[in-house]
Amino acid sequence: MAAGRKPQLRAIEGGLSKIPPAPAGLNPTARAEWNRTCGELIDRSALAKSDLPTIEMYATCRAMVVKFRPLADKAEPFLVNEKTGAIKKHPAHIALTNYLTLCLRYESELGLTPAARNRKGFRDNGGNADASAPPGLDL
Repeated sequence: MAAGRKPQLRAIEGGLSKIPPAPAGLNPTARAEWNRTCGELIDRSALAKSDLPTIEMYATCRAMVVKFRPLADKAEPFLVNEKTGAIKKHPAHIALTNYLTLCLRYESELGLTPAARNRKGFRDNGGNADASAPPGLDL
């Protein structure tokens, strides 16, 4: 299946102007990511009510990355079966990789990566391509 052109995202007329309350099921780490993500999208006038379920899933994935990263850091990347000699990835590394992959997909969908912001034409209220970029960096 061929990939089509990515849509040009612009400021949303009637978009949300304040951070909505986080869903009740989010843990504290996910709530912090919810607030950060919603705030960033509001600053770009790019947050719509229809984005909230995607942000909830993204915040949950980011919280899981925070949870699995210390476990993966302590664990050896591979496990060896003593009887057969078979090598397999450590479950913590598998889980971390899966959540990192999901996070990247959600970040791209929401326009949170530098490439996505550049490709999708995100603008902050001042008309700059990326207000969080270092000074002098022309995006």
